[in-house]
Amino acid sequence: MQKPLAAAIAALFAPLVSAQQIQAEPPTPVPARPPATVEVKASLDTQRREDSASRTVVGHDELVKYGDATVLDALKRLPGVTVGNGGVRMRGLGNGYTQVLVNGERMPPGFDLEALSPEAIEKIEIIRAATAEYSTAAIAGTVNIVLRKAIAKDAAELKLSHGGGAGYRLDSVTAAKSSKGPSFGYTLTALLNDWARGYRERETVADIAPGGMLGALRIADTGYDQHFTSGNLNARLNWTLGGGDSLSWQSFYNGGYSRGTEDNRTAALAGPAYPYPLLPAAWEVRSAALHSELGLEKRLGQGKLDARLVLDASRMNRSLARQGIRDGALVLDRGDASKLRDWDLNSTGKYKVPLLEGHAFAFGWNGGHERQRQREFHTQGALDGAEAVDLDTPFTATVDRLAVYGQDEWDVRPGWSVYLGARWEGVRTATSGEGFAAAASRYSVFSPLLQTLWKIPGSKQDQLRLALTRTYRAPRMFELVPSRFITSFNSEVSPDYIGNPDLRPELATGLDAAYEHYFSGGGMVSLSATSRSIRDLIRSETRSESDSKGARWLRTPVNQGHAQVRSLALETKLPLKALGLAWPVELRANVSRNWSSVDAVPGPGNRLDSQPRWSANLGADYSGAALSAGASFNFVSGGWTRSSVSESSYGGAARDLEAYALYKIDPRRQLRFTVRNLLATDQLRGSRYTDPLGVTERASFTPTSRSWRLQYEQKFQ
Repeated sequence: MQKPLAAAIAALFAPLVSAQQIQAEPPTPVPARPPATVEVKASLDTQRREDSASRTVVGHDELVKYGDATVLDALKRLPGVTVGNGGVRMRGLGNGYTQVLVNGERMPPGFDLEALSPEAIEKIEIIRAATAEYSTAAIAGTVNIVLRKAIAKDAAELKLSHGGGAGYRLDSVTAAKSSKGPSFGYTLTALLNDWARGYRERETVADIAPGGMLGALRIADTGYDQHFTSGNLNARLNWTLGGGDSLSWQSFYNGGYSRGTEDNRTAALAGPAYPYPLLPAAWEVRSAALHSELGLEKRLGQGKLDARLVLDASRMNRSLARQGIRDGALVLDRGDASKLRDWDLNSTGKYKVPLLEGHAFAFGWNGGHERQRQREFHTQGALDGAEAVDLDTPFTATVDRLAVYGQDEWDVRPGWSVYLGARWEGVRTATSGEGFAAAASRYSVFSPLLQTLWKIPGSKQDQLRLALTRTYRAPRMFELVPSRFITSFNSEVSPDYIGNPDLRPELATGLDAAYEHYFSGGGMVSLSATSRSIRDLIRSETRSESDSKGARWLRTPVNQGHAQVRSLALETKLPLKALGLAWPVELRANVSRNWSSVDAVPGPGNRLDSQPRWSANLGADYSGAALSAGASFNFVSGGWTRSSVSESSYGGAARDLEAYALYKIDPRRQLRFTVRNLLATDQLRGSRYTDPLGVTERASFTPTSRSWRLQYEQKFQ
């Protein structure tokens, strides 16, 4: 693995700073840590144990164990990670608090994780405390998805699968081929998923007057029919040059097409009649993203340069057509569409140089230019006394980024290592378009970082970790653009939205501590605690605006207040052989308890980003000669979250039980069978808006169903 570098404490305060650990060769024959390039499970466990920075690496074999169709299904079983509202979450926080990278780079806007299969992934890194090599826009942590580089020398794979369930169907095919010669090697991977599902949802909306009198009650039943097709293409070419240098080129294409219909029927049981008793809709989304990088590894003097030139390009087209029907007559004819085009050219590099014995020092940079063009279309016919609307609101946004860092991993003495790093990141954005004035913003963040690993003297199995970090959450592009999105039925719980170009990033000071015990026969147990203090919190405010056309509700983001985040996590992995039992069974579990509070919002329930209080994952795996099997149970708690004086939201608890069985027909052929959502837990969501005029409550209920998947896998050589 890596060896540290020392007298770089000065780099902690230099403008060039921090990253994660370095894969540098020791300048003197010091006992080396296991190299991070070895993808054997045991070596991944050893890497975690010896790494000064706190991270967990999950390899390809573990990711594909359950035969998941998307990487989101695989992520929910990883320690410290949950998947839900807001996407991927660490410590219960998503929506920009958890940083998700692909090959160490930001995902382009059109990149869809739901269209990415685990088959295309070589490993996933879960980085709990920020390191300087990656952006420090990671208050909750970083999930780095590394695309597949190789399968085996002169080998090929084919996987065919089919799945189903109540109102559900899934088909997929995966093909991979790789070859490696003395000076040239390649890996090619292609994946295609096609799935469809239909389900129903019931929503209730109630208006209650201050005295408790029911002012209105509506019940809406909606049937959904969805079809989704996605494809991944991954190509990696590698040339071995003289003197230990190498050149590589990797390109990954991610594309998806989804379409669906909605049949919404609303009945007004009390109060005024709903204007659209029948509200059918049809929608479609087409997306495509290309990630292409050219990499060079070259020895320069005693050091080594790793540089990459990266191009990201993406596009997304979305359309939604909605009609309102009352008493058999068409009273609403609305269309919404958007076109997004984005390209990003950036350069990244790292120079590792052995300056002192027992150190691994590195400098690095990352800089790029991104240009995003988006057009929003909104049309509405002159029906039911309303004015005809025909809006075309294009806007263009540019983002320039520059980051420099330095880091040192230093073996202070046997059993004690220190990671020091610092990173400076600067971002400049500019937006222009129709309907709003051109706006520009810029910000920079300096992040000093310290992590240390101390192996308790007299014990070969116990160790402590400590990390001090400064991280941030950047405003997302849609939060900055002052273009207005108009809702079909405007209300307190369904307002229009407009961005705020004056937003500043949220800044966080963090402390992480952990105790780890490793069993002599394999396995481990870890207890960790985290604290984050966040200022300049970005929150959404809802208000009523009036003009000559009447009053409408509007939501906009603002910087307001501070937040505190704390968490405790217990993780364990225990092969039964560590207890002296001969059974080839491994038990695993991770449980997290989270707390957060926002000072600008009164309690109770003033949690940050609807953070779940509890999450847990329990699993067991059996590995036999011909038959392997396993089961996993995932739990994420629910409850009410108060986001402002007037607004609260509710999310129901999620419980997911799944199991798999793998039968090896022969060394090259095997069958994998998976069953999902065995508990078929219904999904509950809700919201509440309270003001002097009363309370508006919305609740939705969505039943779910069990599903299964059968996959045939074959290797060729």
